[in-house]
Amino acid sequence: MAKSGKMALWFRAARPFSYTASVIPVALGGLWAFSSGPVNWPNFVLAILAGVLFHTGTNLVNDYYDYKKGVDREGTYGSSGVLVAKLLKPSQVFRGGIVSFVLGIVLGLYLVTQAGWPILALGVAGFIGGFFYTAGPFNYKYHAIGEIGVFIMMGVLMVLGGYLVQNRPFDWNVVLFSLPISFLVAAILHANDIRDITDDRAADIKTIAIALGKKSATLLYDLMILTAFVLVVVMALTDVLPPWSLLVFLALPLGIKNMKTFHQSTDGKSAALAMMDVATAQLHMAFGLLLCISLLLARFI
Repeated sequence: MAKSGKMALWFRAARPFSYTASVIPVALGGLWAFSSGPVNWPNFVLAILAGVLFHTGTNLVNDYYDYKKGVDREGTYGSSGVLVAKLLKPSQVFRGGIVSFVLGIVLGLYLVTQAGWPILALGVAGFIGGFFYTAGPFNYKYHAIGEIGVFIMMGVLMVLGGYLVQNRPFDWNVVLFSLPISFLVAAILHANDIRDITDDRAADIKTIAIALGKKSATLLYDLMILTAFVLVVVMALTDVLPPWSLLVFLALPLGIKNMKTFHQSTDGKSAALAMMDVATAQLHMAFGLLLCISLLLARFI
């Protein structure tokens, strides 16, 4: 019982609900490669696993530094809550993050032997972007560029990595293809930051949401969501994406529901906003899965 309880704590600390942000983009990159030819399925799976390990490392290190800086404290919604509730020690969470990064690096080095230096470059960028998200000296999350970093690291670069690990040549169309899911992954963080405007301001950190204020930050959230759908339409009309990609519009009601929740909440501390990062992650997952299905349909039909 004690062992299962400890595992449950680590499961909570890792925040697996957020794994859609790493699994979906890497899978999309691999399926883009599959839409035009054969793929190495072991590499496909290992690339997803490496992405999840880097994501886990980022979550745990982020928990550690948010707690140390006072961003996460009693009464706030942020992170997993295991440190605020004193369920795990800060040193344990930090070591867990380092172990996750190390395991991800080991898998990444194997993939380098399979697909060459581009994977090494992407891996180095992923580690730097993940670890220094909240760690000094960069801790860019605290300087109002978190969304930009997440857009690049967990959007464009992860899709590109999932594609390049299949030993395919660089293709700008892959970068274009990555943009819709990149906007949605950035929206997950932005949803979190809108909810936490009051708490983050008290912790003396800067976010785009704080700089804009709740009303304008909510409009930016709307723009991120709607841009993802508009880009799919544009790419479907210009043959970058197959017509099947319009299936993503089945996820639009989720996006509309999320946007309404933000607009109907006048108080950034409203309980209605407590789970908006999770709700946005669910939109990201639904959109991404539908896009994956569209690529498979284009390959087989």
